Amino acid sequence: MNYSSIARLHFAALLLVAFAIPAFGDETKPSKDAVAERSGLRCVSSKPFPAAANSQFISLMGNDFESNGKLPPGWGHGLDEIVSSTDAPQGHAYFRMKVKKGAGLNSPIMSGQPGGFYFLSFWLKAPIEPWGTIAFTSDEREPSFTVIHTPLYYPVVPVETWAQWRQVGFFFMLPPQCTTIQLNLNPREDGTEGQFISLDDIRLRTVDAAEMSAAYQNERSNLPPYDVTPRPGDGKNLALSVAKWEGRAGIPGKPFVIWALGSSFTDWQGGGYELMEAIRQRFPKAPQIIYRKHGGPGTPWEFVDGWIKQFVAVEEPDLIFTYTSGTLEGLDAMLTEIRRHTTAEVIVPSLHFKPDSKMTPDDIEHGAGVVWDKVREICQKHGAEFVENRREMAEYIAREKLNPDDLLHDHNHQNMHGRIRIWDNVSRHLTKSDQTTYKPESRERRIAVLQPMESTTEKLSLSGDWTTSDGVLRSSTAGARLKLTLTGNRVDLIGRKTTSGGTVKVFLDGEPADQAPIFVMNCIKPDKKNWRIPHCVDLGANVMPQKWTITMTSNTGDYDLKGTVTGPDGVGNLAAPFRSRSGQIGIDPKFWRAGRLEKKDQPVEYGVAQGEFFSFDVYRAAVSELSFKSEHAETFSAPLARNLANRQHTIEIVTSGDGEVAIDYLYVYQPPEND
Repeated sequence: MNYSSIARLHFAALLLVAFAIPAFGDETKPSKDAVAERSGLRCVSSKPFPAAANSQFISLMGNDFESNGKLPPGWGHGLDEIVSSTDAPQGHAYFRMKVKKGAGLNSPIMSGQPGGFYFLSFWLKAPIEPWGTIAFTSDEREPSFTVIHTPLYYPVVPVETWAQWRQVGFFFMLPPQCTTIQLNLNPREDGTEGQFISLDDIRLRTVDAAEMSAAYQNERSNLPPYDVTPRPGDGKNLALSVAKWEGRAGIPGKPFVIWALGSSFTDWQGGGYELMEAIRQRFPKAPQIIYRKHGGPGTPWEFVDGWIKQFVAVEEPDLIFTYTSGTLEGLDAMLTEIRRHTTAEVIVPSLHFKPDSKMTPDDIEHGAGVVWDKVREICQKHGAEFVENRREMAEYIAREKLNPDDLLHDHNHQNMHGRIRIWDNVSRHLTKSDQTTYKPESRERRIAVLQPMESTTEKLSLSGDWTTSDGVLRSSTAGARLKLTLTGNRVDLIGRKTTSGGTVKVFLDGEPADQAPIFVMNCIKPDKKNWRIPHCVDLGANVMPQKWTITMTSNTGDYDLKGTVTGPDGVGNLAAPFRSRSGQIGIDPKFWRAGRLEKKDQPVEYGVAQGEFFSFDVYRAAVSELSFKSEHAETFSAPLARNLANRQHTIEIVTSGDGEVAIDYLYVYQPPEND
């Protein structure tokens, strides 16, 4: 098994990423006489799109709707019909739905290659812009993007123009952790009686990296030129990321993991393809890049802090990107949590402009309800990379004689034009700076194991029957011991597995590692699509691995807590602090999103109702035994202990004598701030 296989196993519980199809706005408004031909990530044409010679079409039964007036099995639909007509752009039939709420079309689920590039196309005739998504699914633990809801908008065009059929198409990347693709399309609002949205010949084909890159460059060519040259000081807080992109840090073969966390603004930045493309252009040797996204409506820094506490920090992401706002106290709390419990870099841009923005100096510096000077200070305090997105957007809008709304889709969220410019402003910072604020090895470092060593942060000793060959530490006898005293909150082992591999026992601070009181959680999942959810809980004493469920017992915020091992463990109310009877689970009401809202001269509003429930899992964060046996020879990486207090610890590895143990090195993570 190679590292990519190990990454799938190890990151299966950690990583879920998606390249959401771009959120398209009205960047191109054709005349009443013709629909503008368009190329880019979104394409529009009056003729069928050509397919590259090496493309492969994905089978989609019934995609042409030539099915004797009935929708083929596997398609979801509403308020629709199959129309037989010589007007069909392909064949003699097409699908149409009423422009009414409740209408819609869901394609069958199509299988794809994780991390692969694709082009989805179909013929469309519509009097208004429909709401569309491409959904990706995964069986991984975190549900952030089990389904991606980032919308795919079609251009706003006059009704008489869409009396004609036009083919539309979208280039996208299937997230590396996902395996399926599904098209969903429905009206955004009710139209007039007799209006229909019509589709035909839905196709999905593969795309190679060159075609995908060309589509992105074509998309950029639709926009005014833009200089993304780094400025003095850009990238000074990204030294560890640059070292990983250049191959000077990190575990070889391990993906570079980006978490995008925040509000719908973060969600509308898409799936990160533009960011990944910018990294690869500047650092061609960068490892595989994984972009994960977890967003919610209006999520401020305060609630991002909750997500980091709940499940992000323990996974040691490489980079955290947050495009949102909130209180200064919330920003400071979020950055403190990141700096105390991860080695991740952080990128924080200022926000774009709304249509009513006056673009005055005061608006630039204090708009969107945030004092951006104070944000700069807090970012500097914690070594977060602050992006002057607001200043640079203002310069661009003035230079190109644009209005803020030209970069927005719905007068609030960024359209494709705005999204690309935001990524451009971020990409200035993806550079090797000569003003770095720290050394990469102060946060992550490789620990050689071939012989005893001692530094200011680690000390390694060996005893028993160890040998070295090919730069690897080896033993096949029982009782060989490796002892590492480290400073940090996580340690990984990188070694070799063989068909004759043995096992080792792992001890943490003098006891079997799986008896150490360190645990991790996954994110809290609602039983239905409800964003008014507790963003995190905290773990207390006597913790046992199990599944926990919070069930609402009234319409006024009462709930009970139950564990699959512990059983019923107390009752509480979402507006009050809670600690379970066993002491294992605490819930701070400040992390319960919109749980209880007081409105002047109105009844108190509760965001959840009786019968709704939320669940999460608790896992051990260390292993007491590790196997070096595999059906095939391979290099592997495994965390020995995670989520430790950021201080000095001792890890001991003791061979069992049941086969060969081969260790390349150990890898230590040390967050830059202490509790």
